[in-house]
Amino acid sequence: MRISDRVAARLRTAWPMLLGYLAARLLVIGAPVAEWIAEATGITVTEPQVAAALGIVLGYGIYEAGRWLEARTGSGRPARAARGLGRLLLSLGLPTGQPVYALPGQRVRVLGADGSLRAPR
Repeated sequence: MRISDRVAARLRTAWPMLLGYLAARLLVIGAPVAEWIAEATGITVTEPQVAAALGIVLGYGIYEAGRWLEARTGSGRPARAARGLGRLLLSLGLPTGQPVYALPGQRVRVLGADGSLRAPR
């Protein structure tokens, strides 16, 4: 399944916004649950903690759904469509680049493809 760079860029832009919208909608549901946890156990759960948990659960759920769809077997149209949808789900995301670990104030150099050290992008 080929899509243009323009469509791919729009999907990569819309995808995090959709996840943010879903997390915000689930926060409305999560607020009473957090209150119930606080009353039942005495453990206070803050909104940022609920949002972080929702982000992890949503991200992992979408990843697993993509893996499950991509693993569909068969040669029929539904199986091909499921595999295509799974590949699409797994391909959505933002480019993260190469991770760089450094102490504050430390000059960072990364190893380039040609073996030379260079500044990170």
